[in-house]
Amino acid sequence: NGVPDTNSLQKLCEILDVSINELLNGERLSNDQYVDKAEKQILNLQHAKRQADKHLLTMEIVIGAISVIMLLTLTMVAALLEMQNWQRIILIVVGFSSAIVGICFALKIEQVAGYYVCKHCGYKYVPSYSQVLWAMHINRTRYMKCPHCHQKSWHKKVID
Repeated sequence: NGVPDTNSLQKLCEILDVSINELLNGERLSNDQYVDKAEKQILNLQHAKRQADKHLLTMEIVIGAISVIMLLTLTMVAALLEMQNWQRIILIVVGFSSAIVGICFALKIEQVAGYYVCKHCGYKYVPSYSQVLWAMHINRTRYMKCPHCHQKSWHKKVID
């Protein structure tokens, strides 16, 4: 009914005396079935990751939009309503703080969802958070150094 935590898969398979493929399929497999089921399981896992990455990238947009709207709303309230200066400062600080936190979460999502592809060698990789944070970018294309060929170029985000 569910997939066990990946950290415990191998130990669980040893205890049950089954292969990981048999555990994920929920049945004992003959040698003939093993390769076919393994390939299907890999394709199912790839499809699930692709769907999860698409969902995460949608969430990234939502989080970023909410953060910016919150910043603008609180700044406009602070600018337009009658209040004391300390109240204005608090509203602006809360607006900027929420925007910074939201943008940091959105960048983390961008880092882990999908892969970046090097323009020169075609190598797919997941960069560090620092690389994503400091790289120049246009939408989801970032100017980074490839860990494989060590060339700097614009690396495009792909889901699979």
